[in-house]
Amino acid sequence: LLWCSASVLRLGMASVVRQACNLGFFLLVLLSFYLNARLFLSQHLLPTGPQSLIGNAKAEFRSTLKNTLHETNIASQSGGDVNHSPDNTTLIWKDSCQVWSTQSTTAHSTPPTGIAVTLAKRKNKKGKDLLTLLCQKVPTQQAYFYEPQGIDLLMLIEIENVTFQQVAECLELKSVSTEPFYWQNLDGSTLTTYEYRSKTGRGKVYLSPFEMQYPEYIQQNRSRLTEKMDSCDRGTDFEDYVQGTRYYSNDVLHLAILKDYDYLLKVDLDIEFRSDQLFPFHLLNDMRLKRAIFGHTGEFLPKGFGGCTKNLNEAVGSFVGEGVHSRPSWAQQANWTKPCSAGVDAFERGKDQYYTNLVVMSVEFFQSPHVRAFGKWMNEYYPGFFRYGWTDQVYFHKAMGLFLGPDFRDYVADYTDFVARNSGPAGFLGQAPARKPKQIPAINVLQVAFFIMGKFGNFLGPSMGLFPMFQPHSPQHLTSASTNIIVALSDEHLT
Repeated sequence: LLWCSASVLRLGMASVVRQACNLGFFLLVLLSFYLNARLFLSQHLLPTGPQSLIGNAKAEFRSTLKNTLHETNIASQSGGDVNHSPDNTTLIWKDSCQVWSTQSTTAHSTPPTGIAVTLAKRKNKKGKDLLTLLCQKVPTQQAYFYEPQGIDLLMLIEIENVTFQQVAECLELKSVSTEPFYWQNLDGSTLTTYEYRSKTGRGKVYLSPFEMQYPEYIQQNRSRLTEKMDSCDRGTDFEDYVQGTRYYSNDVLHLAILKDYDYLLKVDLDIEFRSDQLFPFHLLNDMRLKRAIFGHTGEFLPKGFGGCTKNLNEAVGSFVGEGVHSRPSWAQQANWTKPCSAGVDAFERGKDQYYTNLVVMSVEFFQSPHVRAFGKWMNEYYPGFFRYGWTDQVYFHKAMGLFLGPDFRDYVADYTDFVARNSGPAGFLGQAPARKPKQIPAINVLQVAFFIMGKFGNFLGPSMGLFPMFQPHSPQHLTSASTNIIVALSDEHLT
């Protein structure tokens, strides 16, 4: 506009140029009116609840993923260099350690699948408090994480004086079938589930009445539950806490329902998601493109977290010794005799490694016979969890380091810094990560206008000499004014 005004006043340009300037000014006025009207409607008139957000979010993710898959297929057919992992990718044993097979070269044709497994457990009079928490937090997880990401949910209900029907009512779930389904798990146990749809009808939810079993050494001698911890006080709800976290290092890995999915997720019940703080990418597809076995949102750096953890390396060493001595079938097949990440500092330390309020696990790896054998060994190791203060935070880096090498961290996806805009110190998950998150800058309507003008200027700039202020750097993220959903524009985040 400044260029047009100056040119008309100084040079007396021809009428056609003057008309072009007037047309450009008119279009900018229309653009400004449209953006401000859209912003006003989104804040005051248009629906902004979970349903409208989910619909837009799922459409955005599907479009992004479809384009990514399409481009991957085209490039692979033309012999291009494509960063993707093939369909039917499997882990194989090589030099006594597990690695990805690279025999197949077919690009992925379908999005990856995932299921989050949540254990709601409380055996004392605080059961009603847990129900209240569950009914407050899970709807936000469903609306702003599970459904936009296409993730199913399995909730195991073990709350004193609370039935799974009460949970279904408070979450406003819609029953699909009144008949239960029985899953025969890998450890011989049975899981009974009832299938529901979420409030919006878009999310698949399984509810299961549940009873968490104690390790065999506890069942044989219940007095071991009251033994004093070596390095910490038990505190309140100690038993439920250990049981609830221990579940993800063993019992969950035997679930037969996992065979229908590529990834298993653990999401703590007290995590709250917000409409303006969604993941700006498709999480499971990113895991697959990175060929990751494990994804986390927080890590205890630089040297792990001690806490109450004690004698962890002794337990891992005894598992290795037992594997060499007894030679189970999987150890014989792989000729496995020692940890594959031996000497890696993150594996050798006997402390908590990953903050497990939200983690993603490869079903193929974590449900394999050798990983399940290690999980069972850890859970039956006495004194172990109940006296040494272990949680699942001591499990994942050890399980990976035993069988993935030479450095298990090559198979880990770090999502610690993927924090949405305007988040405070607690980050986008509602709990403080171990590292300070990097903030993604907010882009307002004016910046969007400048961005569009800059693109227009890049087209006309060489011949018209536009001022640099109309040629800003392309923003890495734009925010939709109507839904507050972050749209990733950079190639890095699209993949």
